[in-house]
Amino acid sequence: MAAIEFNEKSAGVITVAFKDEDGVAVIPTSISWTLTTVNGVTVINSRDQEDITPAASVDILLEGDDLALTETEQSVKEIDRRLTVEAVYDSDLGIDIPLKDDKVITIRNLQYID
Repeated sequence: MAAIEFNEKSAGVITVAFKDEDGVAVIPTSISWTLTTVNGVTVINSRDQEDITPAASVDILLEGDDLALTETEQSVKEIDRRLTVEAVYDSDLGIDIPLKDDKVITIRNLQYID
């Protein structure tokens, strides 16, 4: 996944593509994602282990409160969040092979957004 930046309380899509151990596109048997503070301690907007219909490439829509700042973050120019994606796939090497990745997302504080 590449660097990602969104505006506060806006909407944005993150596309995630899955590849097997040979770099070939693969459709996982299960996919989920979690949105947390950058340190991974606090889940944002109850987005914990959100299931996605399996496909070789999926779009994750973040919007509204997914991209909101907390009361204590209102004085900062930008804040980071962490999107973690977990998937499982089968191949000739075995079944239930885990795929995991995460990406830091930067949210721009627009100052006058309620």
